[in-house]
Amino acid sequence: MQITDISSTLQLPKTDFPMKANLAQAEPARIAAWKTMGLYEKIMARPAPKGRFVLPDGPPYANGFLHVGHALNKILKDMILKHRNMSGYHAAFVPGWDCHGLPIELNVTKKLGPKRKDMSPAEVRGLCREEALSWVAKQKTQFERLGVLADWENPWLTLTPEYEADEIRVLAKILANGIFYRGDKPVYWCPTLQTALAAAEVEYRMHKSLSIFVKFPFNGAVGNLKLPADKPVAFLIWTTTPWTLPANYGVALNPSLSYGIYDVGSELLILAEDLSESVAKETGLDLKLIGTLKGEQFDREKAEHPFLPRESLVVLGDHVTLEAGSGVVHTAPGHGLDDYVVGMRYGLPVHSPVNEAGRYTDAVSEFAGQSIWEANPKIVEKLRSLGQLVSVKEIEHQYPHNPRSKTPLIFRATPQWFIRMDDEQYPLRDKCLEVAEKDITYVPKWGAQRLHAMLANSPDWCVSRQRTWGVPVPVFYCEKCKAPLANVDVMNRLADKMESSKLGIEAYHSLPPKDFTQNETCAECGHSEFTRGQDILDVWFDSGVAHMGLQRRHKDLGFPADVYLEGSDQHRGWFQTSLVSAMASEGKPPFKALITHNFVNDAKGYKMSKSLGNTVDPEEIIKESGAEILRLWVSHEDYGQDLTISKEMIARISDTYRRFRNTIRFMLGNLNDFDPVKDRVEVKAMTPLDQWILHELNELVEKCGKAFETYEFFKAYHAMNNFFAHQLSATYLDILKDRLYTGKATGPKRRAAQTAIYDIVSTLCGLMAPIASFLAEETYAYLPGPKLESVFLTNFPQPRGEWINASVQADFAKLLEVRAHMSKELEELRRQKVIGSSLDAEVTIQAPAETCAALEQYTPHLREFLMVSAFQIKRGESLEIKASKAGGEKCPRCWHYDTITGSNPDLPGVCPKCVEALS
Repeated sequence: MQITDISSTLQLPKTDFPMKANLAQAEPARIAAWKTMGLYEKIMARPAPKGRFVLPDGPPYANGFLHVGHALNKILKDMILKHRNMSGYHAAFVPGWDCHGLPIELNVTKKLGPKRKDMSPAEVRGLCREEALSWVAKQKTQFERLGVLADWENPWLTLTPEYEADEIRVLAKILANGIFYRGDKPVYWCPTLQTALAAAEVEYRMHKSLSIFVKFPFNGAVGNLKLPADKPVAFLIWTTTPWTLPANYGVALNPSLSYGIYDVGSELLILAEDLSESVAKETGLDLKLIGTLKGEQFDREKAEHPFLPRESLVVLGDHVTLEAGSGVVHTAPGHGLDDYVVGMRYGLPVHSPVNEAGRYTDAVSEFAGQSIWEANPKIVEKLRSLGQLVSVKEIEHQYPHNPRSKTPLIFRATPQWFIRMDDEQYPLRDKCLEVAEKDITYVPKWGAQRLHAMLANSPDWCVSRQRTWGVPVPVFYCEKCKAPLANVDVMNRLADKMESSKLGIEAYHSLPPKDFTQNETCAECGHSEFTRGQDILDVWFDSGVAHMGLQRRHKDLGFPADVYLEGSDQHRGWFQTSLVSAMASEGKPPFKALITHNFVNDAKGYKMSKSLGNTVDPEEIIKESGAEILRLWVSHEDYGQDLTISKEMIARISDTYRRFRNTIRFMLGNLNDFDPVKDRVEVKAMTPLDQWILHELNELVEKCGKAFETYEFFKAYHAMNNFFAHQLSATYLDILKDRLYTGKATGPKRRAAQTAIYDIVSTLCGLMAPIASFLAEETYAYLPGPKLESVFLTNFPQPRGEWINASVQADFAKLLEVRAHMSKELEELRRQKVIGSSLDAEVTIQAPAETCAALEQYTPHLREFLMVSAFQIKRGESLEIKASKAGGEKCPRCWHYDTITGSNPDLPGVCPKCVEALS
């Protein structure tokens, strides 16, 4: 069957529904109208028989303009909450912003330039607050422009005094549970910005490093092996961080691996037997095996440092693997987490001779004052000069970087505050993994594996930072011995003062420590005077405690939330930090379900990057095409996969939008004289065609309802698109035009068609509303009859029993097959210029008995359905259709041919059908 877009083939009836959308101009006016009428507040005031539905807004960072990923995220949330509100829930949308942290402080520092050093921390914090709020205002305007309905005038911000106070209260609960502690252990450290970072903040980029194999001389016993007495023995280690060698205190082996002793000519080297082939290839050594021992046989033996006058203890650890290197791992507890863990077990020093700026301290006199990157090649040369270097080459590999400064990070031991993941009394990791597996639903399902991997592998959470702009780590230090005072009562007193004074974090910085420490004394020396610490909390802790500062506090939300929805990077970010902080403080997860969307790529599948020049600015799309097109793009894509966006895709979606709009315009134009209260026709009194389309509409309602309930919006989009293009435009409305234009204006058949159209349009309004919000609202405003102020105050469409008609659907499957075959025959006659319109033709249909029975049953309606002037039905073994030019005279009113056209003396010139319509 030829698919016809009725918007291009029909002379559309006059309507006030605008022909052109002019979305870029019309949408802002619609948003302004929503604000004027207080639409969001009216939605919140509706009865909610199904109770609350809680979806907290994971806060975007208040820094910089929005990108298309932000638009994807907010529109997805908006679609869910609009659907839930229309479905009988009380589903608030409280937008939020992350307002503390490094990027904002860096922006302020950059603007201040040299003036920064003359400003007090309080002045800098004030400027940071202004910077954050300015971006909140800018981003809020951009989010509103997307058609997102939310409590824009009352967002949640991590910089409000009450939120900052709740953050301290959460930390106090974690301290009470015994898992908040201070440790001098290696953390990700940014020498450029001189602060610690948590694992969730780190990104990996390509980096060039020196890959070296180094000898650690060994004079201990090698089991019972008899070795050549004239050849020295050494462990062969491999490292890509030569700069950490000054901090080496150990050589790690895996206890269960086999280690070979290899003769290389002038000396003997010890390395993992299974790596000997790759080591030989990497170094060019000719390795001759003379004996093997298990790693455990070397336990607590001592090697010599390759260039410092000290010993390196042989330690055992399962972290030593066969993935790369030699199976013998250089161990510097001050510069690696695995090294630290095994070092603690063996009592090795946690030594980090590198300062905040990534320069060696006086503890490494030969390189003191030099940056580690400058010293790297010099250390290699020193090893070469001492005969301890076996090989060196430059490699390019993935390496941790600070996403803010775009510079490489180092592992560096420094006193920091941590949340312990593996405590005997409060096993936080195990608790998190248990609820992640048993109590949380994931959409898509692969989110479960992602979150599990993050939780299973994450180290203790380093929550302290060495910056200015943020919530303080609420720990005071003894003036006399510098011992920390981490006290639950002190923290709660501080939190109460932060909130009651409305000073927020400034209460900590401006009020005397005695206001909070009161009668506390130092546990180490008994002194009672304290100074305030200067560390701030990780910005991920800020947003992660929204379960307290937002969900438990806001009147329209609650704990736990029904859903958290964010991008896939948030398994290591907000999803994880929210779960960990809630489990650490409350012992309960903050959400019941996680919805994860993937990243947005360009048309070729490449990740969008400003440096590649392949980014798509949502403002440009909105300016050119309207926010509605962006909303349709979000629903068009399966967000569980990587998404793509391009100008070509936007153009295709714009075509879909035009189909929706023009089809709706046609239908509204045919409701100009219809009053749904007075003119409605019961379904059972309608023609079979009307009953068929309502059955199809009912199936659409069921499909869309299920798609929204399961958060599979792309299924709703494609179901609606298919309904518009096929059942509606190419079939029902294409057939219906004769009845609408030439039928009796107030006759039952035309009123039946108008009733069906009214039900279709009003139902589509509801189905489209969460996705195509502007079109749905505009359409709803043009519907005839009584209605509410907004489509968003109506109920989401539900299946209707009176629309179900399985027998009509089964019959129409046969009729549509006939119509499709017939269309091919008519197309051939058009090609031969025998006919123009299908009404110029008459057809003979030969069909099997079952199909004939269906055709004969609908004989009174077939001329309308087939859109021909005459037809004959014959029984046969197969479906065959013959078409020819219709006989008789053409009616000037309806264009049908009939042999008795013009025979009525009262209405000369018109066919019998039109005589009936005009009488």
